[in-house]
Amino acid sequence: MKPFNLFVYGTLSNRAVFRAVLGRQLVRRAQEADNVDSFYARRAVLDDYKKVSPDNTYLYAVPDPHGRIRGYLIGPLPGECMSALRRFEGKNYRRLRVRVQTKDGIETAVAFVGDVEQMQHSFGHQFRDPLKQEILLEAKIEAVLQEAQKEQLPTDAQLPRRAVGELHGRTIRDIVRRHFEAGGISDYAIRHSIKDTPLRDFTRITADPTAKALAPNYLVMVTRQVIFNEIEEQIRKEFRFELDQMQLGSEYYERTISSLAALRTLNGSAEWLHLLTGDCLNDLSFQKNHLIDFVARAVEAADSVYNSKRAKAQIDYVRRHMGRGYIPLGTELEFSNIGHGVIRDPKGQTMQERKYDSFLYFDDFGLDVLTWKLGGHIDDHHEKAPGRPRRGFFQLAPGSLSIEANLSKPVTDDPWLLNQLIHELRQFYQISPHSVHISLQLRSRQRPLRDRTLPLSMMKCLFAIAGDPQRDETGHWRINRLINDEIISTDPSPGMLFSDIARRHSSQADEEELVRADQDAGRYVQQFKFLRLAPELNYEPIAMALKGLQVRLRPGSFLKPRQYQDSPRHRKLFEQLTAWGGDPEPIPTGQVDSFLECIHEGLLSERRGRPAHSEAYIAWSLDQIRSMLEKFSVRVSE
Repeated sequence: MKPFNLFVYGTLSNRAVFRAVLGRQLVRRAQEADNVDSFYARRAVLDDYKKVSPDNTYLYAVPDPHGRIRGYLIGPLPGECMSALRRFEGKNYRRLRVRVQTKDGIETAVAFVGDVEQMQHSFGHQFRDPLKQEILLEAKIEAVLQEAQKEQLPTDAQLPRRAVGELHGRTIRDIVRRHFEAGGISDYAIRHSIKDTPLRDFTRITADPTAKALAPNYLVMVTRQVIFNEIEEQIRKEFRFELDQMQLGSEYYERTISSLAALRTLNGSAEWLHLLTGDCLNDLSFQKNHLIDFVARAVEAADSVYNSKRAKAQIDYVRRHMGRGYIPLGTELEFSNIGHGVIRDPKGQTMQERKYDSFLYFDDFGLDVLTWKLGGHIDDHHEKAPGRPRRGFFQLAPGSLSIEANLSKPVTDDPWLLNQLIHELRQFYQISPHSVHISLQLRSRQRPLRDRTLPLSMMKCLFAIAGDPQRDETGHWRINRLINDEIISTDPSPGMLFSDIARRHSSQADEEELVRADQDAGRYVQQFKFLRLAPELNYEPIAMALKGLQVRLRPGSFLKPRQYQDSPRHRKLFEQLTAWGGDPEPIPTGQVDSFLECIHEGLLSERRGRPAHSEAYIAWSLDQIRSMLEKFSVRVSE
């Protein structure tokens, strides 16, 4: 056989596997290839196919008119390699000549793709139908939960089994995610993922006097969380059709609308929820019972109060009010009963938080598992998932798919829905709100410029709106987010958490290419971190303002210690802004007009040079921002 190009997209992308099969090496740089014993893998894209993995071991390319597969083009390889490749690929693959796109143009190659007929025989028809996959996957998970229940609990009743499912919620989430990312997951992997994960309990801390004193508070939080989880799940199951019609698409978090509907249902009956929670805890004891008992009681309570009509009314409310934008949006919320003191004093030596001890026992009560639908975790501003007890902020990151792997999806592209979600979350958790981050997932043409800053006048406007302007004890106005160490650091050099550009992934598949340039990984996300989380703030027009500024000016991160050290421009902006924050003055009308005009220009070109919202909605947003700034100027001039 003549020499040939080979397109690879699965295990043969692994250099060790490639060498084991063909006795030749893959190299990362073209100059390292001799095209005899070592070959350079060039990036390439195959159209009209997608990858599936019904055996959770190998990847198979199967036809999909809307699909595309990223892989590598290798070769020309010697013709003698073909027999080794055919032996390795086996009966479930067939050899096909394909055309792939490289940076140099279209090229012809050989690819081993899934033999659909043979795969149907080997794995069944279900690997092709997403809904069937979901149903079959749920059945497999339920069967494993039954096994786990029999081994761990002295009952086979359904209610405790659902409680077991709650305490394995994060594991089940990861199973589902892996299944749909890879196109399948084996029964073996499902069984061991669940059964090898210990069932959470608080036995480690039952003799701890502090934990004993705080247990009632934690158990209230556990009960409320489980009730939310169960109602959200029932909404998703009962109103699957309606939710599918409202969902934004696969790039967005699929639980956004059902979570909002569940939160609105519970927050709308706060007194009833308080009584229900108390009833759940009445005859259970931290000393005598186990965590599973409290979770099971909460599951039962959720069943007793779930009301289909109320849930449908909330879904209808969201549908009537939600709109569409273009830039995907996300949010993170921080809560702490002692504010930023939890970061200043992580050992609780000088500032003690009396309700939760700053969430030191969060994991012991299984809350890291139970809050997975809303991305709950403890953040001490050092490590997000260290796997050890520590004090910090209780942080919610809806859309998070894995805190540990830094995987997330945006929650919406609708500023109205984002504002609703923020405030319903703030209201549901009975913890003092601290701050909120709003993130924008940027398209390629909106790519931020790393060291570009916003003008001083525009940063003043943003802090005037959402930087928590308050009078101090002497009666003087201050911008609280600018005058302390909440977002400002000084070690080793001054820095500010105003905005931060990062790369985000929405699946582990994004990270599993073994021959890739790290700088090409993920999507650009601009995260604005300066905002106070407060009940009086309307984050809908604020999100519109942030979108307009980002599109129009494309600012980067502000302020990294490196920027302060190396850039006189950044240092001057930092010093002027913090000086104004300590003694703010009214913002002149001309600066407000320029600020609003910049936002307006950005919003008019949000969607590939065109507006993503109606002109009336944009005008309403600008009017809201102007009103906020006018109120600020009146207040600080008093």
